[in-house]
Amino acid sequence: MTWIVLLLVLAMQRPVNTDVAFSAAPENDERGWKLYTNARFGFSVRYPDDWRLGNPMPDGAGVTLSPPIEHSLVALSGHMNIVEGKSQDGRQTLDEFVAAHRRIMTELYGKKSIAVQWKSDQDLSLAGFPAKQLTFTYRDEKQGEFIEHHIMSLGRNEGRGVRVKVPLTAEARLMPAVMKMLKTYQPGRDQNAVSPLVPKP
Repeated sequence: MTWIVLLLVLAMQRPVNTDVAFSAAPENDERGWKLYTNARFGFSVRYPDDWRLGNPMPDGAGVTLSPPIEHSLVALSGHMNIVEGKSQDGRQTLDEFVAAHRRIMTELYGKKSIAVQWKSDQDLSLAGFPAKQLTFTYRDEKQGEFIEHHIMSLGRNEGRGVRVKVPLTAEARLMPAVMKMLKTYQPGRDQNAVSPLVPKP
């Protein structure tokens, strides 16, 4: 739930191929790219050297990256899974989290009189964890048409999120770099574990 709130604070389709699993890229695959590591949740990712690293999110939850495309952003974050749900541990399942996220985003944009058009959800994996991608488009009266991809995974205690926002006309320019970036994504520890652990190989 914290991650959802953080997305709201950021104020403001083509779905990624469902056959793609975002797993570790070979070492040095993205030579020259910078490395971001999140101290709180332990995840790390490499990003293009011409992207600007923004300020940390509140409580060290993540960071926003600015690609060299006007009005675009890529946000990386972690969050706690503390909301009651239907999993055997009594916490939210990924499907429950996704449904809540969709509702909150629809309400958020609705308050700004912006109608969002949702695409079909995509099942994928993020660094070996089951994940979902939510994609929607909308029109901003001042800046034109946008598309957003929200990729999220959820474990027993923690979750991970990636938000991509880009003008619809620039999506084809940005998404190949985002997909390469997500192949370098490392979860840092097992988000299903009771205590921080190195993920099993």
